[in-house]
Amino acid sequence: MPPGPERPKLPERLFFCLFPDTQTAIYTRGFAERFVCENRLQGTLLQAPRLHISLQHVGDYGYLRTKFVYAARQAGKAVSMHPFEVVFRFVKSFEGAPSINGRRRRRPLVLLGEGEALSELHKSLGAAMEKNGLRAAKLFTPHMTLFYGLKPVPMQAIEPIRFVAREFALVHSERGLTRYNVIDRWSFQG
Repeated sequence: MPPGPERPKLPERLFFCLFPDTQTAIYTRGFAERFVCENRLQGTLLQAPRLHISLQHVGDYGYLRTKFVYAARQAGKAVSMHPFEVVFRFVKSFEGAPSINGRRRRRPLVLLGEGEALSELHKSLGAAMEKNGLRAAKLFTPHMTLFYGLKPVPMQAIEPIRFVAREFALVHSERGLTRYNVIDRWSFQG
């Protein structure tokens, strides 16, 4: 049997995110394809089912332990919000992680999200995580990663991409295998 892909030292990631609805994910993937082609960018496009807005990172682990999943699920249950609109009006590259082992820096090409509701969700989720013994990030730049490439792209206005957020999810990412396993979802009420 051939060896599998190389996985990082801590291959199991747990995080909270918003997934766009299927129609928006497909439209956004099409936008990304056109943008990459028009700008002659080289790199890797994310598939539509992997497009998301990260809300809070729970942790990276050698193996996923039940106690962290339980604490994260308790935190997710504690969050209550109404559905809200997410709007993306700009695209740009983030710097990305520094080069290692002679590999060139991979810069994420992202859509920048707007709105108080996204920040409110991030804060509410962070407070619920801390109450359940988990660490939470204070800083938050709402974005959706579309592509990883080598060339930096300056901020540019785009025709707005919108969707209504109706739920958020807790996801187990099998890093290096490009697999997302949704552990739980919570609907916004109202």
